[in-house]
Amino acid sequence: MKRLLILGGTGDAATLTREANELPDLKIIYSLAGRTRKPNLPDCEVRLGGFGGVEGLVTYLNEAEIDMVVDATHPFAATMAAHVAEACTETNIARLKYCRPAWKQGDVSWTSVPDYASAAEQLQDMGSRIFLSIGTKDLEVFAELADKWFLIRTVEEPSKPIPLDNHELLLERGPFNKGHEQTLLVMTQIDVLVSKNSGGKMATKLSAAHSLGIPIIMIEQPPSPAGDVVDSVEDVLKWVRKLK
Repeated sequence: MKRLLILGGTGDAATLTREANELPDLKIIYSLAGRTRKPNLPDCEVRLGGFGGVEGLVTYLNEAEIDMVVDATHPFAATMAAHVAEACTETNIARLKYCRPAWKQGDVSWTSVPDYASAAEQLQDMGSRIFLSIGTKDLEVFAELADKWFLIRTVEEPSKPIPLDNHELLLERGPFNKGHEQTLLVMTQIDVLVSKNSGGKMATKLSAAHSLGIPIIMIEQPPSPAGDVVDSVEDVLKWVRKLK
């Protein structure tokens, strides 16, 4: 029986795992970094916690006798994606990167930037009330914008203090409809929305901001490591079936 390691942490990864779990003669191990206190867990063997870098992942792949790996981590988990690619190359284990397609500009437009530092630079000459809809990591680059007020939205109370003096923390769990997002933007008097291009179904916060004339700064996805990349669950399942 083949052994498949799925590196997850997103709703898409959990869906993928449930679909793959229906395939015969396949042992699935679903891995989570363990940062979410109430993770969405599929009905299979689950591994919680980090691996300890490339060396630790190589050790795990060998000890667990993994035959194939699907990296379905968040599109912005660039360090993890790089570690997975390196470890699979070292162990000669087949690897596939699943990454949902990025949002494309159309009815909603935005200013694209490559990283957080570039987003902070763009904000210098923009409004004073910013909706940082990017989670609670890597916020330090915005701390120099002392004249700005930030709205930070997250699902759970962050484990570390927010490194911004002038901010409000909003705990909410989506999905959100456009009306909710419009009300939030108006009530908090947001001047600029900063978002990560997480991809998949277009987030309603984007259309809400656009309808209100609020400019959007979009942090685009980092490039995936060299190797096979697919953007649909069905393509992942086809890849797994071929290797079984």
